[in-house]
Amino acid sequence: MMEWIAALQGARSASQLVQDLLKLRTDAEVQTKVVELNGILLNLQGELNNAQAEYGALMGRVHELEEQIAQFEHWEEEQQRYQLHEFPTGAIAYIIKEEEKGDDPIQYLCSNCYHRRVKSFLQPNYDKAYKRQLQCNSCQAVIVSETRPRPKRRTGVVPSRF
Repeated sequence: MMEWIAALQGARSASQLVQDLLKLRTDAEVQTKVVELNGILLNLQGELNNAQAEYGALMGRVHELEEQIAQFEHWEEEQQRYQLHEFPTGAIAYIIKEEEKGDDPIQYLCSNCYHRRVKSFLQPNYDKAYKRQLQCNSCQAVIVSETRPRPKRRTGVVPSRF
């Protein structure tokens, strides 16, 4: 903003010098004022270049902020499609609402990523303890969505060797 003020002051100074030139009568006085005018015009050009650079930087920042606003608005719309879901194990994730689902399969979103405005699907996974887990590929969070009973071992039965 200061560049614009300096440019305006330089333009006023140049205008005043031109008016002074019109009042002068001798060549020496005219020559002195012309040199002075050239200096002011050079400064004015520099200030205008600085102001233009500042304007370009500000316009770039405005564009970045407009993109961020659009992303926030899109996320707000996307966020409305999901609701909080608690699994029987007490783990929490976000699930697509039934009215939003359509023909798509059930979708679970990672609650950690969801709160960071990242849409990250939880993928099924089973561990050795027969627990059904869902894992986030973005933050690597793992939640246990259900447990299954272990297979029963047979006791008292001797395996045949034949």
